[in-house]
Amino acid sequence: MSADSVSSGAAQEDFVEDPLNAVLNKLGEIARAASKGTYVFRGEPKCYKEISSSLYREYKTRLQPFGTQGFDIRHVQDEILEDAAQYVGDTTREDLLGQLQHFGHPTNLIDFTSDYLIALYFACASEPSHSGRVILLNSDSGPLYRMKTPANRVRAQKSVFVDPPSGIITPDETILIPSDLKLPILSYLWYLHDISTHTIYDDIHGFIKNARVHSSAYAEFHIASLYASNGNFSEALQHYTKSIALNSEQKSSYANRGILLLQLDRHDEAIRDLSRAISLDPQDAGAYLIRGTTYFESGRPELAEQDFTEAIRLDKELEDAYGGRALARAQIQNFEGMIEDMTSVIKLNPKRSSAYSSRGVGLRTIGNNQAARRDFDTALELDPTYAVGYANRARLLFDLGEYQGAIEDFSKYIDIGDDDLPDAHFKRGVARIALRGFKEARADLKTALELEPSVAKRTFETKDHVSVFVHDIGLGKEIPADVLEMINPREQD
Repeated sequence: MSADSVSSGAAQEDFVEDPLNAVLNKLGEIARAASKGTYVFRGEPKCYKEISSSLYREYKTRLQPFGTQGFDIRHVQDEILEDAAQYVGDTTREDLLGQLQHFGHPTNLIDFTSDYLIALYFACASEPSHSGRVILLNSDSGPLYRMKTPANRVRAQKSVFVDPPSGIITPDETILIPSDLKLPILSYLWYLHDISTHTIYDDIHGFIKNARVHSSAYAEFHIASLYASNGNFSEALQHYTKSIALNSEQKSSYANRGILLLQLDRHDEAIRDLSRAISLDPQDAGAYLIRGTTYFESGRPELAEQDFTEAIRLDKELEDAYGGRALARAQIQNFEGMIEDMTSVIKLNPKRSSAYSSRGVGLRTIGNNQAARRDFDTALELDPTYAVGYANRARLLFDLGEYQGAIEDFSKYIDIGDDDLPDAHFKRGVARIALRGFKEARADLKTALELEPSVAKRTFETKDHVSVFVHDIGLGKEIPADVLEMINPREQD
């Protein structure tokens, strides 16, 4: 998106549905299930085949040739406890098991929590492309343990440990958490209940446990950034995705992958990543700026305006957010707001030629041609090579009937080269008709029509508009018939 010329046409908008109702409905579903009995809860980011302890999974793999029939998993756990007890002081069996579990040693314990909101967090905190689940287990179903002297992290997670005789459990109820609800649920839990990574893992042991995984995620992130800087977007995307798989709460991976997806015009995917980055850090003005840009480039100016406004609220010096909001406001016909925003850009950066040119477009649209001309002149004084500035001033001079000036500016625009050469050639041709330069006009009109056969409609909507133009310039039958035919709009006959 660039702060250059803008279109005055209103864009139709399909608003993204507010996900809050879906989140509240899912919370209600869990709450209604929880009200049927006395339960403990477990959140899992994927729907695994079975719910089992880490010790069970370890020995199931080792005993695969023989099967687990006759295998007493609790006896194995008792042996582990007997060995571990030599390294600690006087502590209860429950506390020792809890410590082993939270420091990553395989045990027969399965983590649950007494708070279904915390279980919901774990169901959503990773595996963003997979549906998760919240598991409900009746507290009378089997042995439950709570540490008598719990560490900070155990208290924060309201941990309850289940020690199933067979190493696996069968839940009383399971509630599916769709993958597309994970992001809004995490945002809800953060904003309304202060449940996030920092509150769930709130001690040094939690940091160390996560750092082992996160260090690999950081490595993947930096590898991805190197690929991106070298223009290898395919490899960069793969490594950002690996980084996210290793650490689903690393904001920078989502943000950078979102920027990359925006560059590849994969707007919906970019918006999902940038939304996730925002949920992880709602104070990041830059993420709102980039998502606003993505909304704008994907034809959703109302949503773009909202994001740019939030970016400005967070950082009132964010020049590009004012510029982006100005263009979004122009798309929704709020030209007064557009002019106000471009004025803010100019205050922050008085040397930004594109801001003067864009403000000039807004002023021209509301009929303030004198102020618009001053802005176009300033833009070109600041940057005499600014192609769009010449096009914008040329269109104003054309509308004012200053055809010689319009021809000169269109010529400079064409020489520099930019996106809308058909319009520039066509209007320069029409201006040459007004000055009786029929030969040069014929060449310009021919070029314009070859580039865009329907270009005439952008200047003259109907043949009647052509007739009015011919009358106003006082030429009548002096215009050669073939030249007159060239300026008639094609598709409206």
